[in-house]
Amino acid sequence: MKIRDSSILLVAFVCTAISVRAQGNFQNLGFESSTLVPVPGAPPFYYFAQAFPGWTGYIGGVQDGLVTYDSVPMSTAGFAIVDSGFIGPSGGGLIDGHFTAFLMSGAAGVGGQADAKLEQIGLIPAGTQSLLFKARLFSAPLDYFGVSLDGQALSLTPLQSGPNYTLYGADIHAWAGQTAALAFTSFYPHPQVGQIPVYLDAIEFSPQSIPEPSVLGLSALGALLLGWRILGGRR
Repeated sequence: MKIRDSSILLVAFVCTAISVRAQGNFQNLGFESSTLVPVPGAPPFYYFAQAFPGWTGYIGGVQDGLVTYDSVPMSTAGFAIVDSGFIGPSGGGLIDGHFTAFLMSGAAGVGGQADAKLEQIGLIPAGTQSLLFKARLFSAPLDYFGVSLDGQALSLTPLQSGPNYTLYGADIHAWAGQTAALAFTSFYPHPQVGQIPVYLDAIEFSPQSIPEPSVLGLSALGALLLGWRILGGRR
């Protein structure tokens, strides 16, 4: 991805500002509402506001107005929307539905580095116990990826593995019925260990509680013992 022309960024920012809506319920949590509107004369860029309706993107704390489609930045911080036509490295790509979000920290401006944050403000439904989402991280510990509500980092629990994602959960019952800023961030690592790409999809507010890590461990042990008994009975 090339460094973006300042005039293109200005047009994209104005388009994003015009599309800002009054805050209400969270929307487009599965990124299925994406509409790809190309920026005239600036391939391969598309307008952020149409690609991520309901969301705001920040690069190094500065609002971003551009995304790519079915291509991802190789070294610069940025955002993308991918679908089934995208073939990503190491199995990265579409996770669920028609579209999946991509965000990555990296270079920004001349000689700079920046985090990439995807954020939305909305009402967390009453009765919510947990936040669930599917994500694909590439050799990146959770130190380089974070989820927060109103700036407070959430403790993430891996719940299930899929073909190209992990289902994560976080306890957010304390925010049920409140309006809050939900943010997903790819942090630029210090010292640098490379860019931190994240594929994100299927965000959900669930009335179900997140199992304690000890319960997850016991469940895995129980499944292992059950399998051992079944195999033993067949001998």
